Amino acid sequence: MIAATAIRAVLTTSSFALVRTANDAWRRHQSDSQQRAEGIAAVQHIVRRVRQATQVTAISAAADTSGYLTLQMADGTTALWDHVGGANQILYGTVTANNLLAENITQVNFTGLSANGLIPTVDVAKIHAVRCQVTYALSRPAGSTNETVSCIAWLRAW
Repeated sequence: MIAATAIRAVLTTSSFALVRTANDAWRRHQSDSQQRAEGIAAVQHIVRRVRQATQVTAISAAADTSGYLTLQMADGTTALWDHVGGANQILYGTVTANNLLAENITQVNFTGLSANGLIPTVDVAKIHAVRCQVTYALSRPAGSTNETVSCIAWLRAW
């Protein structure tokens, strides 16, 4: 009876350890999936609006990891995005960037591109496309790692 109880205790303890490990991996995967979805959704939103815009009116330097972008839309309104580095958020708005678009975004870079789509420029009169690059952190047992998603979108009309 004592031997059977000891064997059962060992099996129970090892199965709890196995379930805990599997649960931790599942939670980490769920968190990674949510972070990726947040980053991709932010890029898709920005790219969709860039494609509808007629011109860029303000853009941060390409090296700015907490970038901003302002667009003139076809109907005369403006659309703007701003990364708040301290809060790791991307804000969006039409007059001021005060609506939350994405959270846990560590870096946002906007790069204005000239007509050939290759040469970076900050001269808003020469920008024909915008590269949007979003970086987010994924936590790992050994520490966090960064992933980046990016896309280039051409302006509707130049």
